[in-house]
Amino acid sequence: MSERSDEWNLQEKNPNNLIGMIDGVKNVKLMVFRLLGALKYFYSFKELEERLGVPAQILWRYVTLRTVPERTTAEKILSKIRESHIIEDVLAKYYIENEELWSLLSNPGIMTLAGLRALDELKDEKINTIISSPDGYAAALGSTFSSLFHARLCASSHSPYSKHIISKNYKISSEFFDVILLPRECVARKSKVIIVTVDGSKSMLLNSLIDLANSRQAHISGILCVIGSKSKIDEVIKSKLKYNTRAIVLINTDEIKEGRKKEQVKFDLK
Repeated sequence: MSERSDEWNLQEKNPNNLIGMIDGVKNVKLMVFRLLGALKYFYSFKELEERLGVPAQILWRYVTLRTVPERTTAEKILSKIRESHIIEDVLAKYYIENEELWSLLSNPGIMTLAGLRALDELKDEKINTIISSPDGYAAALGSTFSSLFHARLCASSHSPYSKHIISKNYKISSEFFDVILLPRECVARKSKVIIVTVDGSKSMLLNSLIDLANSRQAHISGILCVIGSKSKIDEVIKSKLKYNTRAIVLINTDEIKEGRKKEQVKFDLK
């Protein structure tokens, strides 16, 4: 066994403490277990070893629950995942290579990574409601969030499925409008909300979702978009809300455009 493996093994004092691992959503050991499992849809254990500096054999033991890491070890791994931007890198790479959003959204790992990213950033908020935009993938993401945060899922739609609804018309083009609907009592007054949508570039839809939440005097703690310009989403938040709301963008098109500009400069210099 390598010296690196020995170093990580020494930190595992109680390898069979599975019950102690599952004690709530804020448990860092459970968070690491779920993150590593989701990252395995995109990386091999060897690639994860190179990115995180943790031996592949140890990572395999964590993912397969042969060993449960001590809290300090789990915190160290979680810190490496944050610092390496491994989640953002793989999602951007996956999208750039495929350029088909459905290809990314159909990967089982994306749902878990999106939920855990939001959970990591909003773990101190008492989220009790998830509002998803009116499409299938957003509803699926919303369901994942609902489970992770133990929160009510309020899936918006274009057609009513409640006698008591709140609605908002929004422009989808220069000539066409659409309507978005929510069951009124699903979003309790003054609830703490996360809005989940796929395409953050649909600013009119995002504005409408915010308006629906505001109509119930809800506090929007976070807005998660799978893809979009974070700077533009921040502008929407600043213009619509008077309190701190976190914008979580899994694939930030600002960074993708900047990366392509740099690549073009390198090409031109050649």
